[in-house]
Amino acid sequence: MEKSEILKDQLLITLSYFEPMSLEYIYIDLDQDFALEHPELSIEDLKKTLNQLVKEKKIKQVSDHKNPKWIRIYPQKTIWQRIRSLLA
Repeated sequence: MEKSEILKDQLLITLSYFEPMSLEYIYIDLDQDFALEHPELSIEDLKKTLNQLVKEKKIKQVSDHKNPKWIRIYPQKTIWQRIRSLLA
């Protein structure tokens, strides 16, 4: 796996569905073992990957004027999943 894919997976694990997180909190909340295994990752890599995830609509950026925050988007159920839950 390449570096950006590994970081995407780790960010999706780290980000919360309920509380927006700033860049500092995301960096602090990253798994310590992951950070030690990948010392080459920088804040710029983190920002770039967050922007990619926003474009893929897996996370949403909530903007304060000076301090952007990100929150994970809860996956929507498909129409078939909704119908199946109503019939069950």
